[in-house]
Amino acid sequence: MAIVAEYHYPNGTVCIDDDCYRDVPPEEMQRRIERLQKTAWELLMNQERRKKDEGK
Repeated sequence: MAIVAEYHYPNGTVCIDDDCYRDVPPEEMQRRIERLQKTAWELLMNQERRKKDEGK
C-alpha cells in the first residue's frame, strides 16, 4: 500500500492509497473523490454551525 494522494481540509487530511483505486474505472474514481469532498464540506459546515450556536 502506498499513499498516492492527500487532500487537506480544515478538520483533517484524507489520504488515498493505491488499494483505493486499483482496477477502478476513472468515472468511479471521480465519483469517490467528489463524495470525499462533499463529506469534508459537510463536516466543515456542521462545525461552523456548532461554533455559531455555541456563541449565542
